[in-house]
Amino acid sequence: MNCMILEYEDEILVVDCGLMFSDLDNFGVEFVIPDFTWLRERKDKVSGYLITHGHEDHIGALPFALKAGIRAPVYASPFASMLVRERLKEHGLESDTEIRTFKMGDKLDFRHFSATPVSVNHSIVDAFALFIDTPQGRVIHTGDFKIDPTPYYGSRLDESLFQKAGEEGVLLLMSDSTNVERHEHSLSESRIYQTFENLFAAAEGLTVIAMFASNVARVGQVLELAHRMGKKVAIAGRSMDQNLRHAQELGYCQHAPSVLIPVEDIDRHSRRDVIVLSGGSQAEQGSSLQRISLGEHRLISLDEGDTVIMSSRYIPGNEKAIGRMINNLFKQGAEVLYEAVHEIHTSGHATQPELRQMLEWTRPRYFLPIHGEYRHLVHHAKLARETGMERERVVVAQNGDILEATTDYFGIVDKIEEPRVLVEGRQGGDISRLVLKDRRILGERGIVFALMVRNQETRRVIAGPEIVSKGFAHESVAPHLLDEARRICRQLIVDYEHELRQGRVETDLQETIRVELRRFFERNVGHKPTVLPMILDL
Repeated sequence: MNCMILEYEDEILVVDCGLMFSDLDNFGVEFVIPDFTWLRERKDKVSGYLITHGHEDHIGALPFALKAGIRAPVYASPFASMLVRERLKEHGLESDTEIRTFKMGDKLDFRHFSATPVSVNHSIVDAFALFIDTPQGRVIHTGDFKIDPTPYYGSRLDESLFQKAGEEGVLLLMSDSTNVERHEHSLSESRIYQTFENLFAAAEGLTVIAMFASNVARVGQVLELAHRMGKKVAIAGRSMDQNLRHAQELGYCQHAPSVLIPVEDIDRHSRRDVIVLSGGSQAEQGSSLQRISLGEHRLISLDEGDTVIMSSRYIPGNEKAIGRMINNLFKQGAEVLYEAVHEIHTSGHATQPELRQMLEWTRPRYFLPIHGEYRHLVHHAKLARETGMERERVVVAQNGDILEATTDYFGIVDKIEEPRVLVEGRQGGDISRLVLKDRRILGERGIVFALMVRNQETRRVIAGPEIVSKGFAHESVAPHLLDEARRICRQLIVDYEHELRQGRVETDLQETIRVELRRFFERNVGHKPTVLPMILDL
């Protein structure tokens, strides 16, 4: 989850502090964050959080780290600083946290470390690599990056800075591995500009562009084209609106005032002259695009001749939900364009030729591939060996691994077990593995309640049993099964009360009913639901 800890003697720097959106949302797990236990035990050593850029998977867990008592200044670029403030404000932490904004070339000095931010190209403005000088040598952390020859905002990544670092000596390179499986150089943002221009010119109806709200350069391109072509732009989505305001404060998106209109005013203009910028490209529940796809948006509806442009990549785990949303958009009558069949998106991550270039520029003594799935790290390690690095100087690590780097050694020396925390709700309630297991069982097998009322003095059942089930069996067979379950309960109650009259030791009626009903259901439906007998003593 992009939370890298650098430690030397009595000092720690934390590079990024992100979260991961969960594919377990059906069980109430909204996202996953790092387990900060190890860091909390060393909180007095933490000198700062260094943020490479403002994407949620690099800043989203900051509030939880701060709530855990790991208080330290946050160092971030201008745009990332604004996004960090928004996250902290949501958690009531903005006034208690020191945010120090840096720019290209600044030198950040600490006790044992010093860090220099170096601008890189990515799918968000103000993205940086970090050159971190340590007592053992220089560490380069690329952050998320690509090499774009013609970025829309900012300048091309300055290769001379990385080459100079390589000439002076790099102890360790940690480099983004996300797109290592792609063998062609990534597309430049200028190609997307040309594609959008052609699509806008050919528009016969409303154009809706779904994208990540943080992709300020993509928003800037749309606004510029709208200004040139006499079109209007409406913003749908709180995050999109918020990020646009931040971008304007920093001097980006200068054409916004001349082309923006309220969503409420869409119908006052010819549909072919209106472009809607919408969030929800990952089919998030309740997002603008998801509501549009279902025909439930209060102000935006689709007709024949309208076009929806999915200008973003699919985040792994979201493919099914996005596929359903695209199907629903087609059902609304729109033409839907997506990356698989059109050049309407370019990744912000370096592909294999660019990653090779980074290795050749920096010529590190040791290499640690970061960011991406485990297979991406393996492929990136192989690429490093192809550039001439010796096998023992390249390490593939997993979440929780602790590595030691000196001028003479680099390797894994320890491991933190279970470095993830499952989070429920935006304020961050932890979900234990046991709770998640129970939710899985309920989701897979359903639940059956057996409800009874018992006389507290005589211990005899005076009402019930009532049998209620949820998510257990098909409605056509459930009534028959529940009637039989009720008969079994009555017989168990009769046996129980007979024992009472005989003066025998009282059995646990609840447990007896639970065991016998589970056996009955397994014989008849092939699985055991969760059975909860509930006896109210009056």
